[in-house]
Amino acid sequence: MKDAKLFYKQLTNFLNLKQTDKRDLVNWYDLISEGGIVDEEQLSITEKKAKIRLLSSIRRDRTLKIKRYVLQWSVAATLAFALGFFGLRYFGAEELASNTLLAEIGPAQERAVILLDNGKEIDLDQLRTNQQVQVGESIITKDAQGQIRYLDAKSGKEKVQINSLRVPKGATYRLTLTDGTKVMLNSDSKLTYPSSFGDGDRVVKLEGEAYFQVTKTTTKSRFIVESKQQKVQVLGTTFNVKSYTEDKQTETTLVEGTVNVGGHNELAVKNRRLKPSEQAVFTASGIDVHVVNVADVLSWVDGQFCFDGTNTEAVLQEIARWYDVDVQYERKGTAAQYKGKIPRDLPLNQFVELLNYAELKTKALVGSNKRINLLIN
Repeated sequence: MKDAKLFYKQLTNFLNLKQTDKRDLVNWYDLISEGGIVDEEQLSITEKKAKIRLLSSIRRDRTLKIKRYVLQWSVAATLAFALGFFGLRYFGAEELASNTLLAEIGPAQERAVILLDNGKEIDLDQLRTNQQVQVGESIITKDAQGQIRYLDAKSGKEKVQINSLRVPKGATYRLTLTDGTKVMLNSDSKLTYPSSFGDGDRVVKLEGEAYFQVTKTTTKSRFIVESKQQKVQVLGTTFNVKSYTEDKQTETTLVEGTVNVGGHNELAVKNRRLKPSEQAVFTASGIDVHVVNVADVLSWVDGQFCFDGTNTEAVLQEIARWYDVDVQYERKGTAAQYKGKIPRDLPLNQFVELLNYAELKTKALVGSNKRINLLIN
């Protein structure tokens, strides 16, 4: 864009103009950005004035080295600021999102995809109950409970295969494993599990957050949840594991029964046994156990965002995953002022209204990439 290049070329000169000349230059750029006609004679006069002032400034400071260096640094810093300002204003500007646009962004829906060994994905929302899809030598079916089963295409018999089920941002998913264990996966989570369990330990791997209701088997085989840092071992119990990649810690909260929480290397990290209402926080330095309000931890299962006065930033991350938007949080004062619960089943425009009502001042912008960005302070 010829006019845009010319404008950037004049930015250094712009910094040395009088206030009236600056106004003329801004008016000039506003004119061309709106498709107006450029007055070439006025442009030449503006450029000449700027050039004279710039050369005059350089000559005046040439005899004083230190002043010259300060001037160069100052002009460079101001130029960078101006480039950023005008770049945002004219080339990548974020604009306020309309209420209509926000209303079109609904809360998370039930959705998940199966990741196959060959890299292909199958959207389970598009796979009807008992529908069969053949991939290679396997036939994939989904039953009424959301279980994914694999059959050998030649024999028709069931075969054991590892499932990788991914729940994208803006979605949740419930499924029942072949042993009867019920799992609810939160947004932006992934569960890896076998299509059928054998006689030994029932092992699954989690990235993200999931709520487990584990069924006790007749063989009393252990149910093991492995995440990036830890390993949770149970027989039959109800618990929640939160282990997102971007989080520095993994949280395991016990609802009922008992669980053992330890590291992948059991010799390096001593196992801790939890009682109901206890939470194990696994970090690089070890495991810390404390009592929590289970209802607050499981608020996502019950369809709510829960601000407890200490977790504002963590909840805002949940909001970003839930609506698949970007969130920028500028913390002011103490986070303790933000307490309460907000329902999750709202369109984004109503949710933003509630955040503002709760004094979490929120502005919704649309970026050049068409994504919604919530600025919160």
